[in-house]
Amino acid sequence: MKALVFDGPGAVRLKDYPKPKISDDEVLIRTQFAAVCGTDAHMLSGSFPARNGIVMGHEASGVVEAVGRRVTHVTPGQHVVGSPIVICGNCLACRSGRYNVCQNRQHLGIEADGVFAEYFKLPGYSVFASPPGLTPEEGALVEPAAVGYHAVCRAAPTPSDTVVVMGSGPIGLFILESVVAFGCQKIIVSGHRQRRLDMAKQLGAHRVVRPPDEDLEAVVMEETNGSGADIVIEAVGRPDTIAESVRLVRSAGKIMMVGIPAGPVSFDFIHLVRREVDLLTSDASLYAYERIHELVAKKILDVRPLITHTFPFEQAIEAIETSKAQDAVKVLISFD
Repeated sequence: MKALVFDGPGAVRLKDYPKPKISDDEVLIRTQFAAVCGTDAHMLSGSFPARNGIVMGHEASGVVEAVGRRVTHVTPGQHVVGSPIVICGNCLACRSGRYNVCQNRQHLGIEADGVFAEYFKLPGYSVFASPPGLTPEEGALVEPAAVGYHAVCRAAPTPSDTVVVMGSGPIGLFILESVVAFGCQKIIVSGHRQRRLDMAKQLGAHRVVRPPDEDLEAVVMEETNGSGADIVIEAVGRPDTIAESVRLVRSAGKIMMVGIPAGPVSFDFIHLVRREVDLLTSDASLYAYERIHELVAKKILDVRPLITHTFPFEQAIEAIETSKAQDAVKVLISFD
């Protein structure tokens, strides 16, 4: 089969690669659509570590090609989506129901072969049949939608909360859609790309802010009568925006960290403690696929507006490069 293989920064190419062989507990999937994540672009440039010789990609939809003899919940020919985390099932995190932070987990496209290939495999527990109404294109975006939804579930907003979403990238926009689904009436989204901010407005943001044209802190204080936001969700992962989140939240409010910084972060910890602010973090998703694919199929989380480009698999490298463009949000790779 053909696959996009990472042989190191600047050494990514389409090549012939062995078709996956499955065990009794695994599922072989023929890829229909894959989506480009920021992680893929960072791998391409060398700013994100990954195992050399690995098939890239972790967001995809497909059709079941074959199942192991102990897999009974999906059958060949079914359209499916899959969670790109392989877990051990034995560590304390797994045994306590927090498998998304398994101590021995492997991510597809980073530590295990991924989905930028004509076929990929997953453990049976990671594969979910697509519900009626979910198109293959939408199915490829269930994974990032689940990441945003999981973060919002952990933040647990209520309709009366003022929520600030820092970052208007794909995860920030999926967080916004999830906050809207929770019924929040006042949502402020900040970001630097105008197309994404316009999209945030269409998806339900009460107000959008584009620093430095506007001062985000001043806007938040204006919208909250000087109190600060009930919940601040940081989906950028830069030291300056993380530090800024501390200034945006109200006393006894919550900060949810979703963005992953590349290095150490410094912020006013005393300011958090003296105001008893809850500092939360979120990684990947937990018990989300069996709920998220239904929400996407019903357009409660509408992924369609985020799809800005589609490339054939033969142009996968161009697709990854395009994902960094100003007018790009989510870029799909088509295998059909």
